[in-house]
Formats: sequence, structure tokens, C-alpha cells
Amino acid sequence: MRCLRAAAGLGVTILLAAALGHAQTSVAAAYLQGRVSELPEKKPGRLDVGQADEMHFVWQDRVWKVRFTDIRTIYVALTRRSALVEVFGLEGAAIGAAKKRKLLLSFVLADLPGVTRNCVFFLPAGATHEFMKALESKTGRTVVYESEEARRAAEGG
Repeated sequence: MRCLRAAAGLGVTILLAAALGHAQTSVAAAYLQGRVSELPEKKPGRLDVGQADEMHFVWQDRVWKVRFTDIRTIYVALTRRSALVEVFGLEGAAIGAAKKRKLLLSFVLADLPGVTRNCVFFLPAGATHEFMKALESKTGRTVVYESEEARRAAEGG
């Protein structure tokens, strides 16, 4: 009986760890700006780096995919109140006034032959250390932070 309980407990632990592991590779995000016409501006969704070869941005019932090998640069900055107003209007000012500065996650992509594009995502809840490490690992690129404050904010510190 003891062995049966231990095995059941271990199974629950493994399932929970797997669920948490997936959750740590996905963060809330919204596409703000850039040269990616396939993405809807200001639509909330999720950035997911849990796949083997591609990063996904998922919103409503749509998915945008980019191969990790096509990501050339990853840059993390903190918003300024004026940037929130410019992107989100007066609601952005309220968001900026209500809480700390928000994260902007920028990518330079070489996903079309002969074309370099950029895209900037707003991460309203920040990211996690695990998300950033998975992003670095899968792209083979180092995340560049605007400041130590941006690094701490991005990694949940």
C-alpha cells in the first residue's frame, strides 16, 4: 500500500513539473510595432518558446511562427510612460502610472530571403528567468538588456 501511494505521489509530482515547465516557456505578450505585417498590433496573446524549432505568438485562434534560427537579435528594454501613451493612447498612461515600467522584448528577424525585419512585444506581466534562458538556448543568441534594471525585471527579480 505504501509503495502504491509513493508511486501515485511521484506521478502527480512529475505531471506537475511538466505542466510548470511548459508554463515557464510561455508568457503573456502583445505585438506593439515592427515590420511584421502578419501580426495584429495591440492584440493580447502569448509568446511561446516551448516548441523544438519555432517561437510562436498565439492570439485568439491564430498563430504566428518564426524559426529560432531566423532570430538574429534579442533586446529587452523598459518602457517609458511616453511610449505607453504613444502605443496605447490614454489607457497606456493609466497603465504606466499604475505600476512599474513594463518590458519591451524586441527581435531582429531574418525570416524572409534578403529581408531583415524587427518586431517589438510588450510583456505586461514580465517574463521569467526560465523563459529568457529557453529563448537564449533555442536561438543560440544572448539576450541583450538595456540596463541591469531591465534584466532584473525580465527575469522576475
